[in-house]
Amino acid sequence: MKGFKKTLTIVVSAAVCAGASEIPIHFSDSHKNDNSSDTFILGDVLEDGAVNASDASIVLSEYSILSTGKTSSFTEKQMKAADVNGDGKFDSIDATIILAYYSHISTSEYMSVEEFVENEY
Repeated sequence: MKGFKKTLTIVVSAAVCAGASEIPIHFSDSHKNDNSSDTFILGDVLEDGAVNASDASIVLSEYSILSTGKTSSFTEKQMKAADVNGDGKFDSIDATIILAYYSHISTSEYMSVEEFVENEY
């Protein structure tokens, strides 16, 4: 698993350094509430309206911080957005899914994060 995490970190870093472009996604009704402060896009941890390699990198970095016993700097909304596989936590698996999703929509036709997770994971 160590080798996988190291490889993922290198891939995510390379994508971010290469200037990965942002691909906007649409809000999912399943994550909309009457209170607009609770509205989020699944996978959009940076809250910039796009899911891309930068979001994957941030999730992986934050997971690394948590793995050392430190406290997360994520808001409640960011934690919900980061947990793309819906297992109640965010970790390297979520970062991998976000990066895979970004890769998919960059090279194929658009689908929502929820559809991607449902079909691929």
